[in-house]
Amino acid sequence: MRDEFSTRTKELTAKRVGSHCSNPECRRSTSGPQEDPTRTINIGVAAHITAASPGGPRFDESLTPEQRGSPDNGIWLCQTCAKLVDSDQSRYSVSALREWKSVAEGAAARDLERRNSLSAKPDATFRRAEQLMPALVAEMRKDLSVHPIRREVVVLKKGWVYRAKGNELAYFYDDHPELDSKLQVLQNLGLIVEITYNNVKRFTITEHFAEYLGAYDIS
Repeated sequence: MRDEFSTRTKELTAKRVGSHCSNPECRRSTSGPQEDPTRTINIGVAAHITAASPGGPRFDESLTPEQRGSPDNGIWLCQTCAKLVDSDQSRYSVSALREWKSVAEGAAARDLERRNSLSAKPDATFRRAEQLMPALVAEMRKDLSVHPIRREVVVLKKGWVYRAKGNELAYFYDDHPELDSKLQVLQNLGLIVEITYNNVKRFTITEHFAEYLGAYDIS
């Protein structure tokens, strides 16, 4: 017998991450409109961190049925990522999925809390960024002129060993004094979103900031 999630638990799991996939490499929206104006489409899944029944991925026999079916044991994923994590239990461990969940919920909370003045005064917002960190903004603009579809940013020190996926933009503490503070300002302005995981600081550049930096100026 499977210890399934209740409808309320599924809804709670989705809403706590803004109905976005919790995989930090994905983060796709999982809910949207159907053609029928009275209906919606959902491609998300409340996946079990530890399996709902014996023999399932990451099953933990020490848990009670109530614990297996509780919100604490759920993580919201798109259908593709839900299949992915259950196909490689060694790579996608309980601890890894719990970290994904924590990061996704933190990102959703920051989205709710941050004051985004961009919609009212976009030019003023961009000017603040340019004035406070001209060298960093200039480097980001140069990077996006070469790699216009890249959005993920990693923050490192030169000499650190880092296994890159090959589609990140990297910025170094050695080149930019008070880099953490500058990135915090960009977050406060709504220009980047933190997606840190695996002990490496990571961010995504929002589309309006990417456009300002020239990512769409492709001749």
